[in-house]
Amino acid sequence: MKIAKTFLLGSVVLFAFASCDHDVAMETTVHDDGSLDKIITLEGDSTNITNNYLGISEATGWKLVVTKKDSVEKKDEKKFVLTFSKHFHTSDEANQELAFPNDTLFRVTSKFEKKFRWFYTYLYYSDTYHAINRLSLPTEDYFTEEDYAFIDRLPAEGSSISKADSLYLDRLNQKIYDFYGSRALFEMYYSKLELLLKQENKTPWLDTLKNHKEKMYTMLMENDGALNILEIEGMSQLPLTDNQLSQLEAEIETRVDFFSFATNGKYQHTINLPGNILSTNADSVAGNSLYWRPSTTKFLLKDFTLYGESRRLNLWTVLVSIGVIGAAFLLIFYRGRK
Repeated sequence: MKIAKTFLLGSVVLFAFASCDHDVAMETTVHDDGSLDKIITLEGDSTNITNNYLGISEATGWKLVVTKKDSVEKKDEKKFVLTFSKHFHTSDEANQELAFPNDTLFRVTSKFEKKFRWFYTYLYYSDTYHAINRLSLPTEDYFTEEDYAFIDRLPAEGSSISKADSLYLDRLNQKIYDFYGSRALFEMYYSKLELLLKQENKTPWLDTLKNHKEKMYTMLMENDGALNILEIEGMSQLPLTDNQLSQLEAEIETRVDFFSFATNGKYQHTINLPGNILSTNADSVAGNSLYWRPSTTKFLLKDFTLYGESRRLNLWTVLVSIGVIGAAFLLIFYRGRK
């Protein structure tokens, strides 16, 4: 009945995956009729071929091209580059695949709006990265409005920041991983233990579990995120099987794996809009292409929307207007001669 050493929490665990850095590039070409061409490129080790946390594959209609290239970090190793592409008739169609609610998949919601204003047609498009944090523990007790304001003003990944902001970012990461993250994962683990006991009609053990809750958390943190319930006095006879506990640990591990994948990624995002760009929150603009390089902190605790608005001249309305004005002048002219 020993809780396996795979149940790990806190920054010790989450940063242990830092060596698995990978690149995620998303590009959307927006057409005038609202249809979208999406290209998603994943670059990393071979595990990304069989398991990616965007939930996309050839089985769901994506065209896939796999290539290899030399690793910059290790010259004798290869990196895999997976390029997925797919056409969507509407943004809603894209959202059915990429924005479907799921606690262990990266989610992106697309939005398209088109407004006709006679001489011009205005197009608005956005992609919203949903918060990586899918844990149920409320964030209000851990993060302030100042923390969120700081996140909003963070520049593109790789851009320099002041020493004061660097210190603030270090403290914010400590709150995210060492305090909030570890406690949130423990609360999930604890609630699942409670549920198992209820399902097994072992309700008398609920009080015992509750009385040892904080001791369990203390031991978890003191042992670098590893917990053995048998070592806790009064918990050695917990009426749960090894198989039940292993399944519980697997659920927790899936959450940790997703969180680690998402937070260790380096992201690039591109939106190509028809017409002239009017407004955007992009890091840079070239022609009608918008580019972002957001750090994961941008969408770790809350959603982050990347948007652009463009304007396209309606040539036919200009011609119609010229024709109407010309006809009016001719009518006035002929009436004046009569």
